[in-house]
Formats: sequence, C-alpha cells, structure tokens
Amino acid sequence: MDYNDLFPQFSIFFGYFLPLPSLSDKIMLSIEKVFRDTIATLWQDYEPRESQIQMSKAVQKTITNGGILIAEAGTGVGKSLAYLLPAAIWALENDGLVVISTETKALQDQLLKKDIPLVCSILNREIRAEIAMGASNYLCKRKFSHVDDSGNLDIDMIHQYDNFLEWVNSTKTGMRTEYQGNIPLDYWMKVSRESDNCLGKSCKNYSHSFYFLEKEKWKNSHLLIVNHSLLSSHMAGNFRLLPEFKKLIIDEAHNFSEIVGKSFQSEISFEAVNKLLGFIHSKDSRTSLLSKMNHPSDLIQLVEDSKNASLHLFGRLPEQIKMNMYGAERITQKLKLDDGNFENSINKLIESLSKKAEKYSKESELQEEKEVAQGIEMSVGRLTGISEFFYELRNRENSNLVFWNEPPNQKKNEKFIRLLSEPINVDEIIGEGLVPRMDSLVFASATLTTGKKNFTFFKDQTGIQTDQTICLESPFDYTKQAILFLPQGIRDPKDDDFGYHEDITKKIRFLIELTHGDCFVLFTSNKSLNQVRLALESKIAYPIYSQTVLGAVGAKRMYLENKNAVLFGVASFWQGVDIKGDKLKNVIITKLPFQVPTEPVLQTKMELLKQKNQDPFRNFQLPRAGIVLKQGFGRLIRSKQDYGIVSILDPRISTKSYGKEFLSVFPTGIKTIQKDEELVQSFQNLPKLIV
Repeated sequence: MDYNDLFPQFSIFFGYFLPLPSLSDKIMLSIEKVFRDTIATLWQDYEPRESQIQMSKAVQKTITNGGILIAEAGTGVGKSLAYLLPAAIWALENDGLVVISTETKALQDQLLKKDIPLVCSILNREIRAEIAMGASNYLCKRKFSHVDDSGNLDIDMIHQYDNFLEWVNSTKTGMRTEYQGNIPLDYWMKVSRESDNCLGKSCKNYSHSFYFLEKEKWKNSHLLIVNHSLLSSHMAGNFRLLPEFKKLIIDEAHNFSEIVGKSFQSEISFEAVNKLLGFIHSKDSRTSLLSKMNHPSDLIQLVEDSKNASLHLFGRLPEQIKMNMYGAERITQKLKLDDGNFENSINKLIESLSKKAEKYSKESELQEEKEVAQGIEMSVGRLTGISEFFYELRNRENSNLVFWNEPPNQKKNEKFIRLLSEPINVDEIIGEGLVPRMDSLVFASATLTTGKKNFTFFKDQTGIQTDQTICLESPFDYTKQAILFLPQGIRDPKDDDFGYHEDITKKIRFLIELTHGDCFVLFTSNKSLNQVRLALESKIAYPIYSQTVLGAVGAKRMYLENKNAVLFGVASFWQGVDIKGDKLKNVIITKLPFQVPTEPVLQTKMELLKQKNQDPFRNFQLPRAGIVLKQGFGRLIRSKQDYGIVSILDPRISTKSYGKEFLSVFPTGIKTIQKDEELVQSFQNLPKLIV
C-alpha cells in the first residue's frame, strides 16, 4: 500500500473541514514520533521508512534553523510527505507561509488532493493550502468587456461564444482550465490578464477580480504550491508576483536552473513588434491607444516611422545573419543591423509617450483616462525591452547573454526569422538573487547527483553553496523487481545511415512482444520517434500511441484507457509520469539523452568551459545526460509491487569509456542482461521473485 492510497475521502472533501480540536499555540512535535507512532494509529499496516524519517528530520532542521539543504531521495522514499510535515508544522506554529515549487502539474495535484489532506489528518489540524497560477491563466474582466463590446470575434469563437459567455457569468475562479470548451489561444490572450497591462487597485473590477481574489488566498495560506515557471517569473519580475515568503521548498529540482534560464529568455519577432505598434496606433482601429488620445499627429508619425524601420530591419536580417530553416542558429558576432535606426525610432516614440503620460493618471475618476495611462505604461515598458534587445544584439556588452535566431513559425504565418536571447549561466540569478531572500531553502529530487552520489554538477548549475546535503537510496528491491537490458549487436547512433534505426526497430518489436505491450518507448527526437513508429505500426498487434501525433496528454490518456498499449514519447515522458502496476512493465530507452550539441545555450556553455581548460563533455554533457537517464529509468518501478525491464538500445553505454558513468546512476545490484534468450527467461521469473 502507498501513502497516496490512504484516506481517499480527503481528495474529495478537502476544503470542507469541520472545526478540528484545538491544540496548543505551539505544536511541539517530534518528526520521528509522528512517523513512528502517529501515522501507525491512522494506518494499521504502516511500516516506518528510515530514509523518509531521515529526510524529514533534515528538512525540519533547515526550515526551523534556516540554511540550505539539497536532498536526493530515490523513488519510494516518500519525499513529498517528508518535507510536507515539517513545512506544515512550521507554518502552523508561526502562522507563516511556506512555498513549495514543483515542475509538473501531476505533482501539484498530488500534493493538494492527497498528500496535504493526509498531513491534515496526521496533525489533526486544518492547513490552508492553495495552488498559485500565472496571471495569464485568469480571465481579465476589463479586457473581456472591451472585446465583448467590440463585437469582433475570432472565427473559432463564433460557434462557442454563447457557452463561453455563460461560463464567464458563472465561474468563481475565471481560470482557463475550468472552461470545458476548446478556447483558441489567440482569443484567450485577448481576454486574459497580463501582468504589465493591469490597472490593479485602480480598476473598477479590482474587488471582484478573479486574479486578485486568488492572490488574497495565496497571502493567507500556510502552504502555497507553485510551479518552477511561476517561481522563475517571480524572480524575473523583481519578486513581485507572489506574496512575500522566506521559506521555500523546490521539489523536482533537477531542471530548476534550465527553467530559470527560459524565464529570463527574450524573444522578438516582426509580428510581435507590429502587434504592439498596432495597439498604439492603427489606421483601421477606433480602439487603439492614440485614438483614445485624440490622434496626436506627432505620435502617429513616430509609430509609422517605427513600423517602417521594423520592416526594413527584419527584411535585411538574412543579409547579416546565418540562418537555419530547420532550427536554431546561434549569433556570435556583433551586428551592424541598420546602425540603430530602428532603436532610435523606438526610443523617440518612448520619449514622446512618456511625456504624454504626464497628462494621464491611473488614479483618475474617468475610466478612459485610466485606460490610456495603463496603455502608455505597458507600451513604454515593452518598447523599452525591444530597444534594449536590439542594442545588446548590436553591441554585445553583456557577456552572459547568448543570442540566436529561429525560422519563421509557419503555423502563425510569420514572414521573418525570430530573434531570441537567454542567460548562459543562471547561477548568479539563483545564488545571488534568490538565495539571499530566503531564510530556509530546500532542493529535493530523485535525481540530483551524478556519478557516485556527487552533487557538484547541481551546485555549479544553480550557484548554491552549501555542505548540507543528503542522499537517500530507494527502498525498492531492484534485484528482484527489475532487469537492465543492454543488448549487443546494435550499430552506433552516429552511423544512422548504416542501420541504427533498423536495428532498434527490430529490438523494440521484440521487447514489445515479450511483455505484450504495457510499454514506454522513450526517444530523444521527434524525427527518430516517427521513423520507428512508421516502421512498426503495421508489424505489431499492439496499439501504439505517439506523443508526436496525439500530444503528451492525449497519448497518455489513450495509453491508460487501452489494454496492452505502447506509448512512444519524447522529453516530457522521461520524467514526472507515474504509472504503477501491470500497466507499465517495459521501459525502452532508445538513445542516451545527450543534449543536441548545436543548441545555442549549450553550445555557448561548452565553449566557455573550453576557455577555462575544462572538458565540456565530462563537465556538462555527461552529467546532465546521466540525470535525464536516471529520470527515464525511474519511470518503471513506482511501488513495491511493480516489476519489469528497462532497456537501453544505445551501444555506447557498453562500448565507450564513459559508459561506466551512466551505469553508475542505476541502483546497486540490479541484474544486467545482454542476450535476448536470457532476458525472456529472466522476465518470466520477475513476478515470482517479488511475491
């Protein structure tokens, strides 16, 4: 039995607690006593897990006394409960707030609907817990009223507008996920909240704003659950999006540094620039910003000048920038561009708008004046970001930024290449930006170490300086529950033209037929997935559901709903997917998960390591791939009753010297097999071993 199976009624009734017996002002509880005695009174067959108690005591010490803890807890340790209990105890004792950040929605749902209700029952106290979502997840009543009044509906919205309007008038949360229809993204962007396009307390809807009502709940909660993207946006937004907090637990922390980097990413496209300039002024619009300002001719001319300069700049980009019509291409040199003409035109517009802003106030009693003041503020902020982007692209003064271009998005009918930038290293952002603001900080994951339990790679990527680390092995018996299959005779992936895909297709078919489906096949690229899928679909009797065809959510749903199914997936299925029991007995890893070496941020990091006389492969590519591989391996065994095979079809794990590094990430004592015949016999014996 698993903790998540305890008290299923709490997942239904959580949020409707009756008043519980009061305790003393201070809940002086011993974590060890809770795990050894209290939980046993609630669960008859409960057996304490020593590793879970050890982790929970370490988390309690950090939350109570302050500091930084890095905790790796293998699958089955029960890390969620291990950190939730001390977090809840501290929050109740101090009527304070602990923020818990996760990467996946699945873990957020598990925490709110199962784990926190269990903690409530253990402590016999009500815990105020909320999930915080980013601003764009909420309907903005002000923006919706403007779109509704205009009567201009997207074609995809016409047939469902009445249903959407009914939802708008009845929803209590205004959250996009609550609406049952398939609302087009373009329309939702027109009616959802934007952080820099909000009147705040000056808005007539403020007292009943969906977003601000939720923010009040966040402030008053004991445990606030966020995702890494929102936490990173909070950091990028000068720590203004979330309530003030000093206690932070980052679960699923292995990808945290990469997500922070993406939150500080900038992207500029011709279409986005034109959309912003069109918001400020458009000849065909009666609702543009300048139309509300009585069409000032000087500003109209500046907008037109900026539009022309934008068209000229983006049209000339291919003359100066190397392009790759199939993917990203890094920009390494300083660029002349248009000698700053576009920036100058934008800066003149910024200056003139800023002067006009003195005539308008968001505190005005006139709604239109408020709208104009907000529109100017938003426009100036976004135009400044665009101007600074191009200035830095031309002059390259910030050595921690990498720039690249990507081909036009054909689905959006883009005409010109897109330009992007991202910090190369985020260790300073985390180590010098986030850490000093926290009294207590806990990083937790099943995969934080590389090689022989080494946290160096994680520390380097996050800029974390601490000696407080804990590494806890999984309690599962992998010698009885799992087999690691490393088949021989498969050609090297770099020799793709000489049969690698032919070899793995045959081996995947053999493995699927051995377990009668119930199989995940994990790829590192869409191209490879599609190639194998097309070769296999007509040759096996089991249904294949592909992430590239159905999307991640659709593929998983179909896999779970059908017997003996096979799921073909890429990045998102290597981690965060929790399927227990006979539904998954076979995980096939087609290729070692090295990042594509031409990816711009990775490419730049590798060059910087070379300049420091460090081996980029050994110091970055290899440890990162080891963490991802460990995540993929972890999909198989999720409970003491699970069993099955993890296969790695990349021969380099056996033939290259670095293969030992990868093998060291797997549980000690796991049975390794190389021959098909031996695998068949060993797999048949697995269920007998775990009984």
